[in-house]
Formats: sequence, structure tokens, C-alpha cells
Amino acid sequence: MSLKTFHRVFIAVCLALFAFLGVWASGRNPSELVTPWLQAASLGGLFVTAAYLFWHVRSVRLPA
Repeated sequence: MSLKTFHRVFIAVCLALFAFLGVWASGRNPSELVTPWLQAASLGGLFVTAAYLFWHVRSVRLPA
């Protein structure tokens, strides 16, 4: 696996973790505790990481 591919996989894993954290913070956890600041932080991280992924894909092309 090349470094570029590993980087993209790592970014995808980060996106999945941000999404999971946002769902968990919305009250879908064992204590049903809603944490709005954590929801906002995970949503912000999700958007920033998605923007970085799109920028990375556009700037660094994998050979076909």
C-alpha cells in the first residue's frame, strides 16, 4: 500500500470516527446524555476533514 493510499484510508477512518462521535454525542449512548458542544466539535471536524480529503484527492492524483 502506497503512502498516498494509506493517507486516504486514514482520512476515511477519521471521517467515520467523527460521524460516530457525533451520533454518540446526540444521546445515543448508554446514559442517553446529550452533549451539544461535542456534537458541534465533531460536526466541525467532519466538515474540515471532508474538505481536506477533497483537496487531497484533487491535488495528489493516484496513477491509474
